[in-house]
Amino acid sequence: MTLVDILQIILFVMSLMIFHESGHVISAKIMGLDIQKISFQLKPYPHFFVAIEWPRMEKQRLIYLFSGSFVTVTLFIIALLFHFFGIKNLYHAFVVQLILESNPFYSDITIAAVTKTKFDYTNTNKQKSYSDLYQEKFSNYQFSYKWYIHFTAWIGLILFSIKYNHLFT
Repeated sequence: MTLVDILQIILFVMSLMIFHESGHVISAKIMGLDIQKISFQLKPYPHFFVAIEWPRMEKQRLIYLFSGSFVTVTLFIIALLFHFFGIKNLYHAFVVQLILESNPFYSDITIAAVTKTKFDYTNTNKQKSYSDLYQEKFSNYQFSYKWYIHFTAWIGLILFSIKYNHLFT
């Protein structure tokens, strides 16, 4: 793999991240949720993000959280159907994006699992930030049986993408 290949993969991954986040923006707009910030951060890994006023209804929360992944999977299917994987590095970028999006440490899936019980922003939690509440809930989720199922599926995705790489490129 050359430096040009690596740079091309990084460019494709960043583009896929932007499409992913646009899925969140579109769903937030459709549901009338207040978008507070669209930005880029380095923690826990470099990624774009959309901050919204957190929906109180579970259905809205799940639609918002999974709209980004829906866009990524839809783009993957389009690329597959129209043979865009003739561009080998595009396939590799999709694999990287899907691995980032589905990881059991910090992803929309973990946020959905962790926030299953609603964050209570009543008087007792006003001092805590969202990230403090997330860390508190994540520590209960990590290494639970649900987390192990998530982790196993994630490793399966990685192994599948390595083993069947030749089918898509």
